[in-house]
Amino acid sequence: MPESSTLLSMLRLEVVEPSFRPRTYAAGQGTSAQFNLIAVVRRGSASLQVNEDALQVADSSVVVLPHGTQARLSVPAGTGVWIIGFARLLQSLVTGTGPESLMLDTVLSRLTLTPANPEIVESSILPLLPLLTEELNDPQKRSQTAVAALLRLMLIATSRMLTRSGLIDNRNDTHILHRFRQLVELGYRSRKRVAGYCQDLNLTYDRLNDICQRTLQRTPLSLIQQRILMDASTRLDQTDESIQSIAHHLGFSDPTKFSHFFKRATGVSPREYRQMTRKEEDRQASTVLQTFSDWP
Repeated sequence: MPESSTLLSMLRLEVVEPSFRPRTYAAGQGTSAQFNLIAVVRRGSASLQVNEDALQVADSSVVVLPHGTQARLSVPAGTGVWIIGFARLLQSLVTGTGPESLMLDTVLSRLTLTPANPEIVESSILPLLPLLTEELNDPQKRSQTAVAALLRLMLIATSRMLTRSGLIDNRNDTHILHRFRQLVELGYRSRKRVAGYCQDLNLTYDRLNDICQRTLQRTPLSLIQQRILMDASTRLDQTDESIQSIAHHLGFSDPTKFSHFFKRATGVSPREYRQMTRKEEDRQASTVLQTFSDWP
């Protein structure tokens, strides 16, 4: 499948200009459930309803929602907002494997609301948004690599807004998680056990589990499985590799074990997942790019 049509199914962008009428945008439901959401308020303020909590999103601030987080963003009259959504399958490409990758994963793993910071928003985030729009709207471009790079820069700026306000702790736990992430990148295809990573890190399981739970709200095993699923999902969606070949690539002794693993994690078999994503991409590529107001 051409990269441009695939990208249309993995990225959504809407510019909400200040107007005379309020608008509400839903996230985490229906087709948006597998999308991370970034909202940049550039004029006025908005409110975010998550479960029973109502949060104010001030002018020159950023809110990030992990995929699957059900929320409603209310944009009153006179407020301008950029809303970006990208599919979970893009996350590993967006966060990368560099020094900032753990920080970006932390930002994307939980509801993130920055304090207002006009300096960073004006200098480091707003200039990226027209570039992102152009990359998406120009059929001759639509490069996943370029889009991921722009999103990464946006999230790095967001993390700096959090760091300056003291909302992100950069001490020893962060370094341990970063090292764990590096080891997972090297070892997930070999089906390495959590105990092996603990031994490499010279940590007890309880210590590693505590750090992962407090920082990312995930267990070490679920983080390893998430990385395996990201690789598997990408290969099922973007290549024509056989299920057997993908299973072998990911270190499974036979395709049946891989299929059982994938179905336990996603609710569908690898074959069903491939059929579903291909149908969804074909449907979206044949229509005008959806806006967030079209979402359930």
